[in-house]
Amino acid sequence: MNGFADRLMLRYLEPAQVARLLVPPDDPDRHRVRALLAAVYEPSLLEVRFVDEVRVTTTRFQVPVSPPVTVRGSWEKLLPDAAQARATLDIPAVAPPYWTDLELDTVVTARVVLTSGALDSLGSEDLSGLSEEEFAARFDFLDLTELMRRAGVADYAELQAQFPRLYRLHYAEPPPFDPGALGRTYRLRVSVLFFPDLDLGAALRRLVQCRQALDDTRPRPDEYDGGALLAASAWLAVFPAATLVSDTAPGTEKQVSDLLAAEGFVAAFEDVA
Repeated sequence: MNGFADRLMLRYLEPAQVARLLVPPDDPDRHRVRALLAAVYEPSLLEVRFVDEVRVTTTRFQVPVSPPVTVRGSWEKLLPDAAQARATLDIPAVAPPYWTDLELDTVVTARVVLTSGALDSLGSEDLSGLSEEEFAARFDFLDLTELMRRAGVADYAELQAQFPRLYRLHYAEPPPFDPGALGRTYRLRVSVLFFPDLDLGAALRRLVQCRQALDDTRPRPDEYDGGALLAASAWLAVFPAATLVSDTAPGTEKQVSDLLAAEGFVAAFEDVA
């Protein structure tokens, strides 16, 4: 175990330091927690406006994750009687486990706003008598080429044959945000990896491997009432702050954070001097 990880584990024995990791003093709007929430709870219908409370219920260090090995096989018999069988078997992993440096179970209370209103009206248009030019003129707000691509048809005639009516759904405006409304409660697991240097390629590979292993071993529901559940845990990568000012730094704090965010991860930089 490297010295950077050792010092961080000792630091995060203190609940106050764990709280500072999740909600840094220079983050009054709690963007870090909101990013961690968005990595697990897809912001499809609900948008988090304010995070009111982050409560850590469990703290664990050096947690192993051993994904199972899935074996699939088939058996087939043709004569004299046709028969066929398929089976899938999960067996314990034989490879060394992945290790999560710090795992936190948290409860986050946040005030949210709906981003889409309820269905207000439903209308339809008969396409059977419209030429392609008439369709383009009447529905000029639609990209006909993209519509046919999404429908999986080769041309406009096939679109008419498979979808003789075009349906229009109109949704009401969502209600305005009410800052006085009660907050929603989210259970959020945060998995933290410590990286002693700023090797972004190695960090991303380890993050992706650990996330996939955890998702394979801890199934999650397909959705919640605000969208889809994207992962079993949010992932936070912690780097030494000093690596940003070295001559070999690959980029700025924002560039590193943006790169990790593009893959669904959150970055943090800690000073352990």
